[in-house]
Amino acid sequence: MMYLGYQVREINGIKIGIEKTSELISSLNPPFKMKIACDYVLNLFRLPITHYSLHFDDQKELFPKQFGVTKCDTFSLKTTKTFPIEEMDYVLEKVKVSKSLVLDVEINYSFECYFLKFSMDDLKICKAFWITRDTFLLMDCARIELEYNHSLPLDKFVSQWLSSRYTRFEWLKMSWNGEEYDWNEEFETMEWNPKVRGRYFRIRDNKLDCEEGIDFLRDDGLLATVVRHHGWIHFVVWHKRFEAEAD
Repeated sequence: MMYLGYQVREINGIKIGIEKTSELISSLNPPFKMKIACDYVLNLFRLPITHYSLHFDDQKELFPKQFGVTKCDTFSLKTTKTFPIEEMDYVLEKVKVSKSLVLDVEINYSFECYFLKFSMDDLKICKAFWITRDTFLLMDCARIELEYNHSLPLDKFVSQWLSSRYTRFEWLKMSWNGEEYDWNEEFETMEWNPKVRGRYFRIRDNKLDCEEGIDFLRDDGLLATVVRHHGWIHFVVWHKRFEAEAD
């Protein structure tokens, strides 16, 4: 049974409900029926796919390439088994995401992707070993979360931000691989001053303790902090220097 609302139609033995705004949810088996129903609805209403989320393994019929997904607001892909490299190539090269991209897939360590430009509000990559230096420095996102990444040049990322007038960026969280930076040698830094900013910075539903962080002040007055915490390294920008809900 597939539900898309409350007014039910039956098409080729599949019952479909129609509602003006909703999501397509399916528990059908085999999954190819989902593609049939999706094609029907998209063609009937001339609608684009704006949200794509797949949290399944071994369901090739539901992979984004099969649906012809090339543009959407939010895209989330989670698998526990190895995701085919050719499908990963399709996602990275063909799908343009504007708001949120989540990639939490098992991918073969032979996978390589030398140059990409991510540009969206939220970017989360859980197996980010394939992110290169150039791709990292080109990221144009408000919020970035990378896990299991190799060593990436955070000092260059900070330097880029300091020399720009870029106001979209909010925070970066990534795995720390033991890199050591001499921040005081390359930048003008400050220790935490409780009169200048709060102690805690909110990242999603968590509070990041920035008491031991290193602060940077940009020419336009924006304040940023680098801080390590539990195997992660963060770079955050204080668009609001004091947040009551965080402190």
